[in-house]
Amino acid sequence: MKLPGSLVLAALVALAGCEKDGMPERSSGALRPPEAALLAHLPAGNALLFGGNYLRLQDFLRSSPFARLMGSVEQLSPGMTEWSRCFLDTSPDLDMMGAVAYGRDGLVMRYVMKGFDVAQLERCAARAGFTVRVDPDRAYAAIDMTGPLGTITAGYLALADGALLTRTVTQLPPTTLVPPPTTRADLEADVAAAARENATADATLVAELGRVDRRHAMWYVGDATGTPLADKVGRVRGWVDLDRGLAFELSVEIVDRAMADEIARGIPELKRQAGALGKEVGDVVRGLRFERKGDRLRFGLTISDRQLEALLDQMAPFMGGAGGMP
Repeated sequence: MKLPGSLVLAALVALAGCEKDGMPERSSGALRPPEAALLAHLPAGNALLFGGNYLRLQDFLRSSPFARLMGSVEQLSPGMTEWSRCFLDTSPDLDMMGAVAYGRDGLVMRYVMKGFDVAQLERCAARAGFTVRVDPDRAYAAIDMTGPLGTITAGYLALADGALLTRTVTQLPPTTLVPPPTTRADLEADVAAAARENATADATLVAELGRVDRRHAMWYVGDATGTPLADKVGRVRGWVDLDRGLAFELSVEIVDRAMADEIARGIPELKRQAGALGKEVGDVVRGLRFERKGDRLRFGLTISDRQLEALLDQMAPFMGGAGGMP
């Protein structure tokens, strides 16, 4: 059936109005040379890429309402607060790019950072009270961190351009909650793999990178193809920002049409029931922004420090009373 020209014009105007009044999505475009240089240190074949200023996140956790949780972190993992603070004090503009690959060994997260060297690692480890071992050529450092379930050994490899590479493995299904030590051999194998093909060859993820706003504190893009989520989720992108509260946007491709329909129906109902959660938390839920375009769902939320305090108060019974900490 052919629609009259007036109806077609009206539909186009309506669509344009929805885009304008909805959730305009900003993007940073193609990778800048420094970003591409960091990404080239990581092997190809990833399901997720992430980056931003990791230290802004650390600083937010210490200075926002989340700061009262840091006491619990320090009790479980002595030295971690000082370790994070040392990074911020030493290199406030630290650049980072990371990647997560799904494979036979589970989830392998690798990240590379520029603006921090082995000598600074030594100083921060000493400040945190961690044991640090540096190879004679000073190209590799192993740092033992005490955690609630045992000692975690993090390894860092210095690369030719001054960047530091590290990694961690999460076994699936988990046989232990303590990740295996990160050895020099592990990291050198990653360098060799990246020399053959690096993460800039992950075409789908790189294309998503061009669509995400990378000016925010942290950002991420993903592609669930080849993972256990492939029948539900496709491409994902989003960001997190930290400025007088917490803000985020998430754009996700839902492959399962029935699942997408259920989510779209559930959002209005969730907002209608928000009043039962109390004023502050209810306001957060009602402030959730949602948009659907075909199989692409977008969510956005901004939470003030006051609202974060209220959320933490409600979560306190599930966090061992952390909500009552100063």
